[in-house]
Amino acid sequence: MGNCQAVNKATSADGHDDGGSSRKQPPVDVTVTETSIPSSIENDKFQIPIKIFAPTTTANNNTKRAVVFFIHGGIFALGDMHSHPTISHALCQLGLVVVTASFRNGEEAPHESNVTMRDLNDVVDHCLQTYKDLPFGLVGSSSGGFFAIHLCQTLHSTKQIAFCIPICPVADPFKRASYLRSSISGSAKSDGYNAVHTPEKSKYMLEKQLSFWQSDECMLEARESTKSNTKNVPTLLIIGSADKNVPFDVTNEVQGWATRTVVIGGKGHELCDKIVEGGGHYCCYLPDIERFLEHCLRED
Repeated sequence: MGNCQAVNKATSADGHDDGGSSRKQPPVDVTVTETSIPSSIENDKFQIPIKIFAPTTTANNNTKRAVVFFIHGGIFALGDMHSHPTISHALCQLGLVVVTASFRNGEEAPHESNVTMRDLNDVVDHCLQTYKDLPFGLVGSSSGGFFAIHLCQTLHSTKQIAFCIPICPVADPFKRASYLRSSISGSAKSDGYNAVHTPEKSKYMLEKQLSFWQSDECMLEARESTKSNTKNVPTLLIIGSADKNVPFDVTNEVQGWATRTVVIGGKGHELCDKIVEGGGHYCCYLPDIERFLEHCLRED
């Protein structure tokens, strides 16, 4: 875990690091298992691979606090249940059971086929049925952040979601596509973007993103689900100030309604894969997640 042991350090009420004197905790052992669950799509023989990271002990009387479905990123086309293991292990340090999945997306399962959302729904159902006694939350990285927010707004009426933590989410796929096109044309700087990819990298990302969305119309329609928190799911938004993959305006709408937004200065999309990337404990957002969980999971 390296510098991510910052989770053992506490933060004071005003958000400053207090040196960990009040919350010194031992590292948590993590058990990792792999299995698969059947797709609920009729006549579909696909088995959705899932990976489960479970804390075997916690500082809180050996109890698990909640279960989360951590939805991986990958430009809406790449990644699998093995993606971002550093984050999965770190979340276990907070007493969370973490479930990841190799759901279908990209050209294999474009947006209008609804296969991706069906796979994600199946994993949500599995989490709720398997861990009935635990609160359930969603965590999403990059494109997975979009799916996490979207699921919150479409599932909450029938399935209880205790919290949502999108990390550098592609909350508005159309705005992200617009940024990539601006970068490809060489006008990104003049269009107001501070941190930009090369035209070559932007072209690759746009091709992957469009392999899933296929049209601007689909992206414009999809972003409606992230414009407001209609289901009132407590949401912690984590973003980097120098993200070349997800510029600030891609998350503007979510910043407006999120319960709390944490901006890590000088950091970019590496936040989706590593909780700490230089800068010591102050760049670690685990204490922010810890405080958020205490708020969401407190007993009334």
